[in-house]
Formats: sequence, structure tokens, C-alpha cells
Amino acid sequence: MSLNIDILNTLIRNQKDAIKYQSVFALIVVIIGCSLIVVSNFFLSSNSPNDNYKLVMTIGGGFISTISAFPINQIILRREKIKTYNILKLKLNDITKTDLKKIEDLIWKSLEKVV
Repeated sequence: MSLNIDILNTLIRNQKDAIKYQSVFALIVVIIGCSLIVVSNFFLSSNSPNDNYKLVMTIGGGFISTISAFPINQIILRREKIKTYNILKLKLNDITKTDLKKIEDLIWKSLEKVV
């Protein structure tokens, strides 16, 4: 593997796509939870809450509480990788052959972790 701009662009795009996927998934889960709570308040509530109301409220709250499991640390790590790849992209022509080989080895090790 010879490290070049195309490879770095691909690595950056993959990281951005992963961040986008995780963020959109979390947003969808929160929207579903909020929608269930709104629906239960407008359509199922009456003077005395019934079992269906409580069930839908509990499910909606469960969806919203899953945001606490959102992997913020993974997104931070991915953003740091993007910054590193961008720096490598800018300095690619100034890197010596031995340093380039070390960087290629590190990139291969990170790719092996994914696979």
C-alpha cells in the first residue's frame, strides 16, 4: 500500500459516514420516543390514565433514555482520526520514506482492528 491522497480521503469519508450514521440513528430513536409521549398525551390520556397510556409513556421514555447509551467517546475518537488524516494529507509530500512506512503500518493496524 502506498499512502496517497485518495486513501486518506477514503479514510476520512468512512469516519464521517460512521459519525453521520450514529448521529442519525440516535436522533431517530429520540424522535420515536418523543412522538410516543406526545401521542399518548394527546390521544390516550383522559381524566384517569389507563394502562395503555402508562404503557405507551413507558415505552416512549425507554426510547428517550437509550440516548444515554449514545457512544459519544466513539464520535470524539472518530473526529480526532479525521483531524489526523487531514494533517497527514497536508504534510504528505514532506514526510520522509521511513516515517511514511511507519504511518502506513499504523493505518494498516487500525484497519485490521476494524476487520
